[in-house]
Amino acid sequence: MFECKLPGALLLAVVLSGLPQVVLAKDLSTLQTAMQVARDEMEAAEAERDADAKQVAGIEAEIEQMKVKLDAARKKSAHSEKRYVEGKKRYAKSQADFDKAWKK
Repeated sequence: MFECKLPGALLLAVVLSGLPQVVLAKDLSTLQTAMQVARDEMEAAEAERDADAKQVAGIEAEIEQMKVKLDAARKKSAHSEKRYVEGKKRYAKSQADFDKAWKK
């Protein structure tokens, strides 16, 4: 396959220099339109990338907040469990004392 070592702009100038002006204008217009379409696509992709990055950052912040809430809930749950076990022991002792007194 033919591989050209000339830079793209120089190659384009050499190729287009031998063409009539009408053809040259049409080719330039087509190239300009293609360039504009590519730029529009790039800008749309950039905006989507920025929006996605912002969304990711927001979700990461929410996750960090949820981790803090989860830690607090775990501590509260452990405290509640301890309180329940202690209450259950007091109730069992009170029930035993009551049963003992009732039998007398």
